[in-house]
Amino acid sequence: MKPNNIPLYVHKQSNHPPLIIKNIPESINRRLYNISSDENTFNTSAPIYQEALHKSGYGYNLKYRNQPLNTSQKNKATKRRRDRNITWFNPPFSDNVTTNIGKKFFNLLDSCFPPGHKLHTLLNRNTVKLSYSCMANMDQIISAHNKYILTKQNLQPATQNNCNCRTQSQCSTARQLPHQQHSVPSHCNTP
Repeated sequence: MKPNNIPLYVHKQSNHPPLIIKNIPESINRRLYNISSDENTFNTSAPIYQEALHKSGYGYNLKYRNQPLNTSQKNKATKRRRDRNITWFNPPFSDNVTTNIGKKFFNLLDSCFPPGHKLHTLLNRNTVKLSYSCMANMDQIISAHNKYILTKQNLQPATQNNCNCRTQSQCSTARQLPHQQHSVPSHCNTP
């Protein structure tokens, strides 16, 4: 870890999907295990991350494991399967919504596209998946808007050179910088 770098994690009680909250400590443990050469290295670097996890409200204890956490991925790689064309539905997640959006969506999918429907092969529970998306917080929304406004103001077009002279070397307006105000000579407006 870089000096003066303090890890920060999403708080356990934040407005994020439960699977994201659940997987944060496990992914930190997996990452620490993967970048540590041995148990000593793991134990020397773990306290900083452990403290950051406790500050974020997690009761998870980081442990060194002798075997990789994802052994099932090796088994999946050897098995050959046909890939399906998956369509994803990503509604925004909020703890304030008490309705089970996923259940309602799949019930709607089942009722609108029953097995006899001509679009059932494209729109069914096997080809449509649901994953909640995390929305930007208010600070991110405001800073993105301010950045958009500021770059829009900086990209204002410069004053255009209205000269249509055939010989640009003789024209006085062609030699001026684009940001300087100038008056177009009378000979430039003639066709």
